[in-house]
Amino acid sequence: MLVLTLSIFAPFYFSLVAVGCVALMTIVNYRVRVKAFRAPYTKLIFGFLTVWFFVAATYNNYLGMAYTILIYAIFTVGLYLRSVMTRPLFHEALDAACVGSLWCAAIAAIQKFATLSGAPNYRPVSVFTNANYYGMMIEFMVVIALYRIFTNPSRTTFYAAVLGANFVGLYLTGSCSSLVAMLCAVFVLLLYQNNRRLMAAFFVAVAVGAAVSALFPAVLPRSPDAIETTLAQRMSIWETALHGIRQHPLLGRGAVAYQMIYERFGGYKTYHSHNLALDMLLNFGMVGSSMVCAYVFLQMRLIAARLRHHVCGEMNALVVAALTAIFVHGMTDVTILWIQTALLFFLLVSSLGVGATYPQEVSLEGLLPVYGGEGRSAQVAYLKN
Repeated sequence: MLVLTLSIFAPFYFSLVAVGCVALMTIVNYRVRVKAFRAPYTKLIFGFLTVWFFVAATYNNYLGMAYTILIYAIFTVGLYLRSVMTRPLFHEALDAACVGSLWCAAIAAIQKFATLSGAPNYRPVSVFTNANYYGMMIEFMVVIALYRIFTNPSRTTFYAAVLGANFVGLYLTGSCSSLVAMLCAVFVLLLYQNNRRLMAAFFVAVAVGAAVSALFPAVLPRSPDAIETTLAQRMSIWETALHGIRQHPLLGRGAVAYQMIYERFGGYKTYHSHNLALDMLLNFGMVGSSMVCAYVFLQMRLIAARLRHHVCGEMNALVVAALTAIFVHGMTDVTILWIQTALLFFLLVSSLGVGATYPQEVSLEGLLPVYGGEGRSAQVAYLKN
C-alpha cells in the first residue's frame, strides 16, 4: 500500500509498474479477486470498459484501446485498495502522500529557478508530465492535509508545512483552474466541519488574495494575455470536440478520441477535449457517458447513506471534496484521466471500504457493501476497521 502510494509521487513509469503488479496480483489470486470485485456495481463499470475497448478497436483507435486497458488496471487497483482498507492503513497512506508532495514541491521549485533566466514563463511540472496534472495533485493534497489536521491535530505543524509547500507548488504551476477547484474542495471540507471560525477565516483569506491580485497584478504567476490565449485555445478545442460528437453521438470512438479528429476539423492540437463532459461524450458517446454517470450517481448514494448513518463521516467528506475538485476542474480540463491523479483519487475513494461491514448491523437499505461476511465475523471486521 505505501509503495503504491509513493509511486504516485515519482515519474509515471513507476506508477505504471506499481499498478501493473497490484492489478495482476488481484486478478490472479482468487480470494483477493473475489473480495475486491464484491464492491457494488463493479460489473457495470467492467462491462462498460469491455464494450468501449471494442469500440476503439472498430475505429483503429489503438491508443484508446491501450488507455482502456490502463483504466481497467487502475480501477482494479482501486477495488483492491477498497477491499483491504482500514482506518490506520488509510491514514498511513495519506501521511506517505504528504511526504511525497513535499518532494514534488521541491522539484517544482528547482525546475522553476533553473529555467527562470531563459524561460521566465515556464510552468514547472515536477514529476507529473504536465503542469495541470500537478495542479490537480495539489488540489487533492491540500484537502488531504486539511483532513489530517482535523483527524490528527498532534501533527498540525507537519501538515501545515505540507499545505505551505503545496501552495507554493500551485503558485508555480500558474493553473487558474486548479486554484478555483482547490478553493471549492476546501469549502466543501470546511462545510462538513461546521466551524464558523474556520469558514470565516477561509472567506477572509480568499478575499485578501483576490484584493492583492487586483491591486498588484504583477504578483500573478500568469499575465492576463496568457490567460486570454488559453481561453481562445479552449474555445477551439471545444468546438472541435462538438464536431466529433455530432459524427458519432451514441458510442463515440473510444478513449482519447480527440487526437483522431483535431486535424480533420482544424482544431487546436492537444491530447483531449479539455472539458470532462465533452470528452466523455466524444470518447464514449451518450450510451457510455450515461453508464459512467450512473456509476458515479450510485457511488454518491452510497456516500450519502454513510453520511446519514454517521459511518466514517470525515472520510466521506474528504471523498466529496475530491469529487468537487474533479467536477470544477473538469469544466476546463480532463486532468483526472491520468495515471497519477486517478491513482490518488482511488486511494481516497478506498476509504469507502472502511466500516463497510457496519451497515450490516444497522440495515442501511442495501446500499452499502459488506466485506466481512455474515454474523459474528462481520462485527469483528468492523471493530478492526
